[in-house]
Amino acid sequence: MNNILYPDSGNPLEDRSILRNAVYFSTAQRAYSAQLILQQPLNMNNQTLAFSVIRAFEEFMTSTEDLIGWLFVLEQWQPGKVEFSLINLLDKIEVGRTKNKKDYTEARAVSLLSSIDAEGFRELIHVPEYDELVASGKSIELVNNIKRSMPRKLEGWLKVAKMRAEEDRGMVRMFNKCKHHMLAFRTTQRGKEEIWLPTSFRIEEVPKRILLGNGWLENSVNELRHLAGVATSAQAILHDTLALILSSRYSEEYSVPQWILRAYDTDYMWLQ
Repeated sequence: MNNILYPDSGNPLEDRSILRNAVYFSTAQRAYSAQLILQQPLNMNNQTLAFSVIRAFEEFMTSTEDLIGWLFVLEQWQPGKVEFSLINLLDKIEVGRTKNKKDYTEARAVSLLSSIDAEGFRELIHVPEYDELVASGKSIELVNNIKRSMPRKLEGWLKVAKMRAEEDRGMVRMFNKCKHHMLAFRTTQRGKEEIWLPTSFRIEEVPKRILLGNGWLENSVNELRHLAGVATSAQAILHDTLALILSSRYSEEYSVPQWILRAYDTDYMWLQ
């Protein structure tokens, strides 16, 4: 592939194209993977159900990390500058880490989103000011709709960030133990069907033993629906915001895909 030139000259890895790909391909693919879990027959035996719950948990963790990663990317994005281009930032930013004195943790994501209002969120995601949108030819009705949508968008992003930060990144550590070594165990230790995953290991010298951090997934259809549903919703929230950036900054025509309409109609994100 040819080297990327800036500002945008039509290369498939420049900012506008990266946004377009995220809107029409990557968010859709993530949602598709999560929805496959929900499309299978759910009257399965307990072991098969455990397999599916773990798959749903993996989709949940991946999809929510996508959104948090994009939050920090958009925070640093400077359209048209190669050092702060979307593809360069997406490659460099690692969720959960502090890198080059920059904090990319879930805790800061929650802090950042909690510290701004709807107008601050508009600035964060680089949507032009409303007067600029009208001056560019957007209808007053459309601009008012965009303005009214900002609080709901911010609410969705903040809810995902809080889920990721839950239990001091305990779910992240569960995911890593599962992802790298499949340390997941079926158990009825707490009187119900669950999957136990360690969150941490620490050796205590006296007495000599390993102290474990405990994480649990309920081995149930409800847990499966919740995890896969939130994974879909997180992608819908991300898609919705990136589509607004694409259409408002680059005046690109946009039609809402059917999977987005289904996600918001089902409204998985708000089901607990």
